[in-house]
Amino acid sequence: MTTPPFSRRSFLRSAVGVAVMSATGVPALVACSNGSTAVGTARASSVTLPTYVAFNGPKPDLPGTANGVPPGYRTYPKDLVTTVPKPPLNGGKVSVMTDIFDPLPPSRDKNAAWQAVEQKLGGTLDLTIVPDSDWATKFQTVLAANQLPDLVLLTDPTAVNNLPAFLKAKCTDLTPYLSGDKVKDYPNLANIPAVIWQACVVEDKIYGLPIPRSITGGAGFYNKRMFDEAGVEYPATAEDFLAACKELTKPQDGRWAIVNSKGNTFFTMIQQMFGVPNGWRLDGGKLVRSFETPEYKAALEFAIELVKAKVLVPGSDGIDGTARKNAFRSGKGALVYDGFPGYPGYVKDMSRLDPKNDPRAFVPMAPKGGKANTWSDNILFAYTLMKKSDDTRAKELLAVANFFAAPFGSTENLLLTYGVEGVDFTRDAKGDPTPTSKGEAELTVPWKYITAAPQALYNADSPTYVDRAHEDLTKLIGMVAKDPTASLISPTNDKSGGDIGQPLTDVRNDVIAGRKPISAFDAAVKKWAKDGGDKIRGEFESALGGASPR
Repeated sequence: MTTPPFSRRSFLRSAVGVAVMSATGVPALVACSNGSTAVGTARASSVTLPTYVAFNGPKPDLPGTANGVPPGYRTYPKDLVTTVPKPPLNGGKVSVMTDIFDPLPPSRDKNAAWQAVEQKLGGTLDLTIVPDSDWATKFQTVLAANQLPDLVLLTDPTAVNNLPAFLKAKCTDLTPYLSGDKVKDYPNLANIPAVIWQACVVEDKIYGLPIPRSITGGAGFYNKRMFDEAGVEYPATAEDFLAACKELTKPQDGRWAIVNSKGNTFFTMIQQMFGVPNGWRLDGGKLVRSFETPEYKAALEFAIELVKAKVLVPGSDGIDGTARKNAFRSGKGALVYDGFPGYPGYVKDMSRLDPKNDPRAFVPMAPKGGKANTWSDNILFAYTLMKKSDDTRAKELLAVANFFAAPFGSTENLLLTYGVEGVDFTRDAKGDPTPTSKGEAELTVPWKYITAAPQALYNADSPTYVDRAHEDLTKLIGMVAKDPTASLISPTNDKSGGDIGQPLTDVRNDVIAGRKPISAFDAAVKKWAKDGGDKIRGEFESALGGASPR
């Protein structure tokens, strides 16, 4: 099962939403507001975040780091720990609605893993599983009908009109149960670091149950086999990158350098190469938006050059995420922008297609004289909301969430990931779980989108993956650029950021495609500033203690 890359469905601060993320490639995981919050209010100004208590489980082969590099396990741990000794339900039922990016699993009555999970829960898990292509419509239908399940995934806060008011009216404020040491009643939730909980705070209250990721989504992937076959060394500079792309492009063989998709996803890779800021840059007390910087302009010019060089898979700017993945897996393109969580899926799927395939993480290289970066854009995938519940029910549902947040190295995590031993998986000579064909079908149940544990690195499909991924994330996280506004609220941004950002997306895409001159984007940036961008800037600057709102 492959986790969808976070950047394909950005979980954003506010109504800045997909419009500005598409224009800038910068998702930001922070709080939302309906504009009633005073200018300068910090996201968690009055909230004591849950106390972090690390899981005392099996010792990893490669330790995690304080800045977010996950622990790595070369083989599956043998000394597993049971973290939920008592079933959280007492014969009752919990209803959940969640997204799925994989094929639908067999129903409960034909699914041994589902039945085993219910046995551990001590009750019925009533799942409404919605394919991603239908998610937005189904979510709106449920909201309109006022028929929230006990737990529901929120992948995009902009899908809810006036999110804070909706949360206050319809959802449980989890702060009384999870703030500070209170989270210790739910040890697996306590194992989630504060930086992740910060993204679940809305107007100074904890509403979300997080689905953690690994700080940065990275900058994409490349297939080293295709580089080697073309006699291309990994580029040292952006200039070398362009030359390498030309060498990799062999239209006569049906191969190109880069796979693109809707929204010009490849541009995110290019922005990080050119060191474009992650959202905003603080310069002498003044804030500069990413697309106002010379780095962004240079990245845009470079993207145009790549398009003109015809190194992108033809027509790929119109395909969706699934088609993008498939084009890269099949060798149609040597590079792709996708989130780091997709790494193990590429290793597994591509080795099946061709044992010589060698997907690697793309580490951005800068143009000569420049500096590349990566973005802190993968703090979590999304979070789950609990419908308004009384005290007893809230505690029961939190105990259920605690079960699904069981960490790697626990017996519960083994069940959730691999299912029932002897049915869904067997073990190889090293003790690594090996899914059966039945297990591969059954384990698409998307309980990983209810709640989840912090990431860990493990992959039995490749003996070198864990060491490579740990090394890659060490490099990528070491290059992370943070957004100085990430913990702040701008009422104007929340109210109209998406509306004023959409023209940037449209013009940017026209410029990259060659339909408009680059001067058109300059004009669009000025319009953004006039239409509210400068006001947003001023509100953030005020919150930072800088200039007064303009």
